[in-house]
Amino acid sequence: MIRDRLLGHWHLVSFTEHQPSGAPRHVLGAGAKGSITYTQSGHMVALIGGSERPLFSGPWSGVTDLAKAQNYDGLVAYGGRFTAYEDRVVHHVDVCWIPNWQGTDLERFVTFLPDGKLSLRTPPMRNGRPQPLQEVVWEKAADMTGGA
Repeated sequence: MIRDRLLGHWHLVSFTEHQPSGAPRHVLGAGAKGSITYTQSGHMVALIGGSERPLFSGPWSGVTDLAKAQNYDGLVAYGGRFTAYEDRVVHHVDVCWIPNWQGTDLERFVTFLPDGKLSLRTPPMRNGRPQPLQEVVWEKAADMTGGA
């Protein structure tokens, strides 16, 4: 069952966008880092940080609005519940870095790749409009429940 195969913690391998007119591009840079977790209780959380986000310096009160905005643009973060189907998973968003997505459902087509990785792809249409295909590839994290 797809739900059982999703359960656990996954690390980001790549986050690409495929435009009909060109080669895939790395949405948040080739070195982006991230994770997604699916729990037995039906909860999920996803977090991806872009590789080109500038570092802050000094105290938080001294960080400029521009620096904060540049980092915000290089981030994906949301969580909620999930429902798994035969070929897709739907993320029911409770909290999100884009407030407009809270209370919405994000559908992702699921493919388990031959090398054990997980591919999540956006549908070709959203709200009746075509959208670029985004594909996020994940690798299952090592099980850390073994003895010391």
